[in-house]
Amino acid sequence: MHPELMRQVAMARMAGFQRDAIRYRRAREGYSRPPQPVRTAIELRLSACRDELERLAQLSERPLHDGDWIVADVDGEAVAAVAVDDGTTLYDPFKPTSQAVSLLKLRRKQVLAAAY
Repeated sequence: MHPELMRQVAMARMAGFQRDAIRYRRAREGYSRPPQPVRTAIELRLSACRDELERLAQLSERPLHDGDWIVADVDGEAVAAVAVDDGTTLYDPFKPTSQAVSLLKLRRKQVLAAAY
């Protein structure tokens, strides 16, 4: 095969690869999600407000009982709570709360261990 013909075939092939790469990047950009905001603070505390517990109980469709609750606040809003006495969990199902609930359960164990 003549060298000039080989060069033309190689150039056409490289142009095809470049077109495919551009098409792939454009398709990928169309499906990418916007970046999620970073949580600025997670605070674990004893609940002093019955209203926030009632809101979490309604959202998680669980009964609310009296007693002490440890609450996880994310950016100033209560997103999950765990009862100190029996470990009942309340959470906002519309927010990612699995890590907050895990932290609350761990904190509950620490509180119970310190009480004895």
